[in-house]
Amino acid sequence: MISVVKVFNTIRDLCNEDQRGFVTPEVFNSFAEVAQTKLYDDMKRALLDTARLRRSNIDLGGVDSSFRDVKEDMAEYLEERVISTSRASNSFDRSVFLKPMDLDKVVSIDTFDDSDAAVANGFPCDIVYEVDKVSSIQRSKLSAPTTQFPVALVHNEIELIPDDVDKIRLMYYRRPSSRNARNSSKVDMMNPPRYIVKERNQATGLFLVDMNNSRDFDLPQQYYPNLVNEIASLMGVRLRDPLISGYAAQQQAQA
Repeated sequence: MISVVKVFNTIRDLCNEDQRGFVTPEVFNSFAEVAQTKLYDDMKRALLDTARLRRSNIDLGGVDSSFRDVKEDMAEYLEERVISTSRASNSFDRSVFLKPMDLDKVVSIDTFDDSDAAVANGFPCDIVYEVDKVSSIQRSKLSAPTTQFPVALVHNEIELIPDDVDKIRLMYYRRPSSRNARNSSKVDMMNPPRYIVKERNQATGLFLVDMNNSRDFDLPQQYYPNLVNEIASLMGVRLRDPLISGYAAQQQAQA
């Protein structure tokens, strides 16, 4: 993961007073989450682009595979969770499950049975997103949902058909949040990346960082240059400094 202190110091040195601007922690924090989200969206687009290259037999493959590299980056955000139903059924005879707060994209949904007597530990669900299709599926004599061939409707909630399911195993990509600055293995789902200050040295103008409350970026380490360039671009716009904006644009073009 990427150290918020390292990124802040880099941006502060880039946008110092000699370049007609100064980065405060408050301004930096206002851009940190925006920049992180932008890079995460870029990673998702890169995964789709490299998948197309792979299907076209253009990707190099093996250790030089671009698809493999992006897939490994996105693996940081893969989560698997068992969710119990929030209501036994709704008025449409569907079991209802609440989506995780950090859900970004569903990968797969399986029914889940953890009883010792279970012959099979659940069945994969056919996932649909269009509410208007569910009625047609239920009426069909060929594709009507059954216990062994369930259907999951994903919208503001997750609904399972038939309604005899009380647990599901959800595989999904989570949205990036932040990491504990003292222990990068701990993901903090409640807070964005942020640089928190204990105090400021009035003589030097330097900040003493609060490592207990600061949060690192939830991005792979190799995206450090991209992150700096993205925040610098946002900072250049705010400071109305064409030098900083031009530098960021040049670095992004070369990346």
